[in-house]
Amino acid sequence: MIFSKNNFFETSDGTILYYEDHGEGDPILLLHGFCCSSQVFKRNIEGLTRNNRVVLLDLRGHGASSKTLQGVTMPRMAEDVKDLIEYLKLEDVTLLGWSMGGQVALMYWRLFGGYGYVRRLGILDSTLYPFSDDDWNRHGNRSYNMDKANDRLIAMLEDHEADARAMVDGMVTEGTPDEDREWIRKEIMKTPAYIAFSIYSDFLGRDFTDYIPAVTVPMLFIGSNSPAVKGEVAMDYYVSRCRTQYELVKIGESGHFFFYFYPDRFNQIVLDFIEKYPV
Repeated sequence: MIFSKNNFFETSDGTILYYEDHGEGDPILLLHGFCCSSQVFKRNIEGLTRNNRVVLLDLRGHGASSKTLQGVTMPRMAEDVKDLIEYLKLEDVTLLGWSMGGQVALMYWRLFGGYGYVRRLGILDSTLYPFSDDDWNRHGNRSYNMDKANDRLIAMLEDHEADARAMVDGMVTEGTPDEDREWIRKEIMKTPAYIAFSIYSDFLGRDFTDYIPAVTVPMLFIGSNSPAVKGEVAMDYYVSRCRTQYELVKIGESGHFFFYFYPDRFNQIVLDFIEKYPV
């Protein structure tokens, strides 16, 4: 990565965050997942910028952004998204959140949807209420299992590298090349375990499915299957709560990192969605 002054901005609470801004046209703003970074979308930039502007953000505590303990919660991360949109003067935004990024995207809508910046919203393989005891939820902490969550977080504090490797194993499919596994692991380890502890305990107990009915712009739901994430099952429940126009795409046994390993397919899904629902 090559950094410059233009890759960083200061949020309304004084935190320095990293972002990237590629191409021209209506903006697509991509939000990464828990303990990952904007770089997970590096294989999508070329395809998506043919007719659109692509904006990437390292959420606070992740990637190249400040490793602050201040505001590592979903509401503050949603405000960081608003700050970046206003900093870059973005309009007609397609906001797509992958994994935990889906929670951030829905929190953004709940708090700031009325500002009118976002015109399309996407939930990509997200578990929107990890503690839920409903059948749609296949998350490891289902049924309000805080003891299991704490065990995992303590293990992360004790051996961050081992936890990162296990996290990768749960998100990719069998046969994934070692070099890709290692690259993903290194991105995960850019988020310190103490910050991960704070973020994880914040989003586990929030029911983001309650926010779906209030969304008034077209929504894109993408679900896949991987060892640790059964997004396809959850998507059926999510769309049942949707009260606006939507597209539902199930892409099968492609792993949680489907956009990384199948960039052409993912890019086309996004571009078709944008074309179908012009602003």
